[in-house]
Amino acid sequence: LEGTGWTLLSYDEGGSATDVPDGVSVTARFSDGRLSGVGGCNRYTAEYTVDGETLEIGPVAGTLMACPEPAGSVETAYLAALERTATFQTTDSELTLTDADGQTVLTFAEAEEPTLVGTTWSATGVNNGQEAVVSMVAGTEVTAEFADDGTVSGSGGCNTYTGTYTAEGEALSVGPLASTLKACAEPEGVEQQEAQFLAAMERATTYRIDGTTLELRDDEGALQVSFQAVDG
Repeated sequence: LEGTGWTLLSYDEGGSATDVPDGVSVTARFSDGRLSGVGGCNRYTAEYTVDGETLEIGPVAGTLMACPEPAGSVETAYLAALERTATFQTTDSELTLTDADGQTVLTFAEAEEPTLVGTTWSATGVNNGQEAVVSMVAGTEVTAEFADDGTVSGSGGCNTYTGTYTAEGEALSVGPLASTLKACAEPEGVEQQEAQFLAAMERATTYRIDGTTLELRDDEGALQVSFQAVDG
């Protein structure tokens, strides 16, 4: 249970197991009495206690970004299931959480935890420069790949970008970044999001990987960009 990254496979919905939809990633990590991860869109955290196979979780707190579907519905069901958890079992690299009636509410697979370099990161939230972190525009994919030669590149949602970075410990410096100059009108808001993303990347001074989630923050600890590792 503890010290392992877990990725959600299925969750209880109306009394039946429902597979997590493609494109939605839900993660969990239990460590020193605190559970943390991504619920599909927002980051969450909760205290937990273990006694044998008994597991008590909650209350759950998290960020409050608006989540596009189907991530929003998955997150709502997932967080509710966490607080219903009464017992757990781990077998063959899987984690199963059950409620007080013995009903399976969540099933996870052990996750291979990514590293900063060599992973494709997909943005899940970006600081808009007005002291708010917002979710990504529906229908866009914003990515970052940090290479071992000190370059970072990816898609801003419309244009591709590239630049340099340095990382030492948890300290991180990104930029300057340069991008192509293609105009993109659809989906609405993509160009504004791209400008916010590139600016937020350059404001980052620290990074932290928690399970399959990467967070870039500035000197004051404000979240600039959150990412989820892309499978494969």
